[in-house]
Formats: sequence, structure tokens, C-alpha cells
Amino acid sequence: MILITRNVNPLPPGLRQHTFETFKVSGFNRTGFDACCTFVRNFGKVEGGQGLLLLGSSGTGKTHLAAAIANSLKDHYSVVFAHMPTLLDRMRTTTVPLEPLLSADLLVLDDIGSERETGWTMERLLIIVDGRLTNLKPTVFTTNYDIVDLEKRVGMRVASRILGHNVQLLLEGPDWRLTRLNN
Repeated sequence: MILITRNVNPLPPGLRQHTFETFKVSGFNRTGFDACCTFVRNFGKVEGGQGLLLLGSSGTGKTHLAAAIANSLKDHYSVVFAHMPTLLDRMRTTTVPLEPLLSADLLVLDDIGSERETGWTMERLLIIVDGRLTNLKPTVFTTNYDIVDLEKRVGMRVASRILGHNVQLLLEGPDWRLTRLNN
């Protein structure tokens, strides 16, 4: 489901408690954390649709930070949060309106590159990413892939638009999910 109202939380229930206050900051992720906080503080001044690309291995906090950004902005701006494989699956099986994806003040696309690669998928990604850019709307992307592998996963045209219009933030460190389980 795509929600674009300020009165309804755009995040799935499991991500609603992901805030900057609940994020575990360490030497591995301090730069990314600070950049995300700055992005939120300056969101009203963002020009040209510049957003963020959060890169890193599984469990390094990319989705947590993306959700923290969405949670910080959702009461003042229209925000859409979408898990890419789920969004594309829904687009394949039902009618998903593109307008909320293209016109929301902020779109968060979680796990880009993890969807199955097909011509149809690449076309949908291009429509969304290019539509955001032409509307000068910022997007926050998360991915487990490095820059080279991301281009292989989403194609040169989509990767060029993502890499050329967004601040790239590498999150490093242990897999916090596994660390939490082992403690």
C-alpha cells in the first residue's frame, strides 16, 4: 500500500520506532548518521531533488536511518516509504498509482537492487527515478550493493541518475541484527 497523507504513518509497523534517537551510533556509522540528521534539518532547503544513497552490507543500519528520516519528516511533508521488491511485486499484480511515488515530498526506496532483474523491472525503476528527478523531488535509497554492483543490478541509466543526483553514504560495521541476537 502506498500512503501519501500526513495523517497516516507511511511506514510499516516494524519501522515506526526507527528514529535517530534509537539508532546505535558508532565509529563505523557516525558520518552517515550525521549526514542523515543534516538532511532532515535542511530538508526544506533541498534543491534539484538531491537525496541520499545509503550503501552498505546487511545489518549496518541503512533501513533504520531511512526510516528515521521518514519518521522525522512525515508530520510536515508528504512521505512515501516503499520496499522495492514488494512495490514491484504489487505493481506486477495490481494497479499501483505512480503519482504518489512521483509527487511525494520525500520517497524512500528501500533495498533497491534486490528486486529481480527484468526489462519490466528496469523500466519501472527508470520511470520512478527519472520522474522524481524531473519533479525535483528528493529520494532516499538504500542498497546492499556497492556502486559497481548497483549498476549491474539496476542498469546504467537508472544507476547514472541515482549516483549523479544523490549524496552517497557508506555505512560500515557489524551486522547489528546478528550482534543483537548473540547478546
